[in-house]
Amino acid sequence: MEKLYSVFFSPTDTTRGVLDFLVAGMQKAAEDVDLTSYQNKDLQKDFTAEDTVLIGVPSYAGRVPETFVQRFKENIKGNNTPAVIVITFGNRAYEDTLIELKDLAQANGFNVIAAAAVVTQHSIVPQFGAGRPDEQDKAELAEFAVQAKNKLASQNTAAITVSGNRPYKQAMASAMAPVLAEDKCIGCGTCVIACPTGAIDKSSFECEKAKCISCLRCIKVCPMNCRYVPEEILAKLKAHLAPLCASRKDNEFFI
Repeated sequence: MEKLYSVFFSPTDTTRGVLDFLVAGMQKAAEDVDLTSYQNKDLQKDFTAEDTVLIGVPSYAGRVPETFVQRFKENIKGNNTPAVIVITFGNRAYEDTLIELKDLAQANGFNVIAAAAVVTQHSIVPQFGAGRPDEQDKAELAEFAVQAKNKLASQNTAAITVSGNRPYKQAMASAMAPVLAEDKCIGCGTCVIACPTGAIDKSSFECEKAKCISCLRCIKVCPMNCRYVPEEILAKLKAHLAPLCASRKDNEFFI
């Protein structure tokens, strides 16, 4: 590979962390193309057949985040560029996320030569998948990185088959816009800058529910911990996820 790039959408930095781990395993420095930021929504990047690109997203209810789909489809182009795609999911299921990401990448000129579905801590209910990726996960990821590197070195560009269904499952609208605790807010504006969809008003710091994708980035970056998901909403989500997330889910690799 001439150059290695890491293209990602990672509001809580979990997916980015997995990609960074794979980059280290491939033993080559990578240039980041971060599509998380609202400021980067129009970022354009073209790749050549000599480049290699890692493409990573979290699974949102079994689908690729629509925010990423829009930015990637319009602005990120390959030219028969080898790609390794990675999706992360919070110990529930990733359903059609991986096949949707593969289709999206191929439609934009990328040749997907390897793929991974990686279990991570759940972004909204962290008790599910707590501590993952753990040491066992990291060992599996390290082996996958070596396999992907060797496949690229052998110039084996054979296409792969991944799990998922077409048509994709119906995308589910989110209703978990974080609430602002005004008595704690110092008006620093960190959340305004960080929000991937520009959903937070720069004057009132309130979140516009219609734009919110429930990524919880504003909660993660707030220095005063003044944003939260209402407990009654969290309780319902926990009850729904408990039977689905009770058992340890496995990572899946395709190469």
